Amino acid sequence: MSRNPEYKDLIGFHPGNYVSDILDDMNITQEEFAHRLGLSGKTVSKLVNNEEGISPATANKLAQVTGVSIKTWLNLQAKYDAKVEEIRNLQSEDEANVAQQIDSSFLKEHHILENRRYPIREKIVKLRQILKMSNLTQLLDFNPQVSYRLAERKNKSKSRIASNVILQLAMNEASHISNVRYDKKKLEQKFTWIKQLNLKSPENFYPELRDGLLECGIVLVGMPNMPGAGLNGATKRFKNGSVLLLFTDKNKSADIIWFSIIHELGHIYYEDFFSDRDDQESYDEKEKKADRFAENFFIPEDKYSEFVSRKDFSPNSVVSFAKEMGVIPSIVIGRIRNDNLIDYQDRGLNSLGTKYEIVKDFSPI
Repeated sequence: MSRNPEYKDLIGFHPGNYVSDILDDMNITQEEFAHRLGLSGKTVSKLVNNEEGISPATANKLAQVTGVSIKTWLNLQAKYDAKVEEIRNLQSEDEANVAQQIDSSFLKEHHILENRRYPIREKIVKLRQILKMSNLTQLLDFNPQVSYRLAERKNKSKSRIASNVILQLAMNEASHISNVRYDKKKLEQKFTWIKQLNLKSPENFYPELRDGLLECGIVLVGMPNMPGAGLNGATKRFKNGSVLLLFTDKNKSADIIWFSIIHELGHIYYEDFFSDRDDQESYDEKEKKADRFAENFFIPEDKYSEFVSRKDFSPNSVVSFAKEMGVIPSIVIGRIRNDNLIDYQDRGLNSLGTKYEIVKDFSPI
């Protein structure tokens, strides 16, 4: 049976549900019931499956067969129709509110929207088309079919909307790039090579990493950060077996971008492609597991512990340890900073940091 329309705490209960119950009570098939009503089997099937309403003529026939008055059947239909309109109106208001929270300047800067003013209804229609969504209110929901973590923001609603816009653009871009199924063994064989790429400039490492991961069935997509979004990265497995690895330049520090890439690679390696926010304990454990994978990917735990035990975090010491580990100094700085071993305002170490920025043109959209 088709699902009754629901939105928030509203539900439209189609009168066809009662017809279905009557069939059970009478212990007869739809075909026999259609014969008694003098209607086609197709008509009764549509009614029972909530695909067709009850007209006055049908209400009259139902009254004769069931003993339930014409007025009752028409009232049920009228209540259903009114509830459907109430749901549509509320959805329309909420969708307009979502559209207003989506940063138009970002969309225009990256040629997702033309550089002109958009009336709200036109903006809604255009964004539905670009994002391939039937209703923009879906951007308010945490997508359980994707593994991703959202940083907390003061405006949680706007942050989630912006994050989901970035996520949806990335999924749409990646969904048809590869027909290669994700191959865990091939990925494992590339770990050493991936680590070595951090020493290259982004102009070189990004295309190499993208092409190398494609061989493993992983589609790498880098996205510029939309203002207000709290998204560093995400993964999703597509129907054909290929996998999306999304990272953003929300924090442009090289260490954070590399950590985000490897964190998401950890989710892929452990084949964790879903997010269940209703099971917070399980969700947190998956994130911690991916964090540990990323932390130890560039700097093994024993080597890191030995370095920390020296308690020398001077620029020369950091550069020397980074060279020993085969990583850029930013990655060492990021880890000791995350462990609160150095001050964020340390100018000497900050001067060793590297920043990346993703420049992307969506004009083909």
